[in-house]
Amino acid sequence: MKSLKCVMIVVSLGLVIVAAPMWAAAFSPGDLVVYRVGTGSGNLVSTGNAVFLDEYTPTGTLVQSVPMPTSANGANYPLIASGTAQTEGLLTRSADGQYLLLTGYGTTTGGGTSLKSTAAATVPRVVGRVDSAGNVDTTTALTDFADGDTPRSATSSNGTDLWVTGNTGGVRYTTLGSSTSLSLASAVSAGYQVNIFGGQLYATTHTTPNFLVSIDSGLPQTAGQIISTVLPTGNTLGSPDAFCFLDVDPNTPGLDTVYVADDANGIMKFGLSGGAWVFEGAKGKGSNGYRGLTGVVQGDGSVLLYATRNGGGNATGGGDLVSLVDSTGFGGSLANTTGSFTTLATATTYTAFRGVAFAPVSVPEPSTIALLIAAVFGLLGRRFVRRKT
Repeated sequence: MKSLKCVMIVVSLGLVIVAAPMWAAAFSPGDLVVYRVGTGSGNLVSTGNAVFLDEYTPTGTLVQSVPMPTSANGANYPLIASGTAQTEGLLTRSADGQYLLLTGYGTTTGGGTSLKSTAAATVPRVVGRVDSAGNVDTTTALTDFADGDTPRSATSSNGTDLWVTGNTGGVRYTTLGSSTSLSLASAVSAGYQVNIFGGQLYATTHTTPNFLVSIDSGLPQTAGQIISTVLPTGNTLGSPDAFCFLDVDPNTPGLDTVYVADDANGIMKFGLSGGAWVFEGAKGKGSNGYRGLTGVVQGDGSVLLYATRNGGGNATGGGDLVSLVDSTGFGGSLANTTGSFTTLATATTYTAFRGVAFAPVSVPEPSTIALLIAAVFGLLGRRFVRRKT
């Protein structure tokens, strides 16, 4: 009986150790994170403003703001953004859920040259990685990415392998801490968001015509990849930015619905029908400039979407964090949803909202789990030996 109690104590303590990182994280699971440009003091300018990651509860309460560095610190570079480039800052969460990925410029504020026109060899394009505890890594400073133009998005499968895209240079692959990258697909000359869903790398592009594309198969790391259009061709997509694949149909496993934030058409919905993607309506068409997007399937089969819009391209900024419930489920037209957009937060003057993603979560290290198992079996072994003797 005492042996059983001891084992239960060890197991309970082990579970606490394993679970602790989940609840001790600086970010809370289920919260939202918005890429914000500007401090709220002084104009937003093309020569660069400070960047923050603002954490909000799902109901729009501000929890905290995590600043990106504005000066070098050891191997970490500054990460600032153009205050007037509305298409920068398309935030993503890594495929394993543990990191946020963002892009910016590796220089300090107060310069006299528009950031997007600078050479990447002089002003490297920086990839920021932020974990669930709020630790910021800006050691990835690329001298061959978005050269002379705008970096827009980065994504990762595991926090180490990185894929990036911007207005020049196509979709590229690199690794954490690198200074150079490899072009995978130069055909995506004007890339907007790059992201991973279901183990597949995707990107949106404003290369005429405007598409959501897949980059070959899986998560490629070599040059010469084949680009395939995912959604219907033609003029369906006006100006696609962030996107979100989901498994909405409970009867069939796999990703079957994709939502796209589109400057021209609002939030657009596409669904799989007979193995092909078909357009399933839109919501919010107008001048609202929807750019950031993420979502989750709810227990009743509806989809809860979060988006950023009205990002502002002037000195005073702007932007809203909004939510929308798509009540039509799998195969339903988004235009017919009973839900309407709810404004959760609004950018203050001299700040601008860019992208949005769910907060990163902590996953126990395999070594921690192994130590727990070893401790339990060790205790059991000792008890067994004592009884034998």
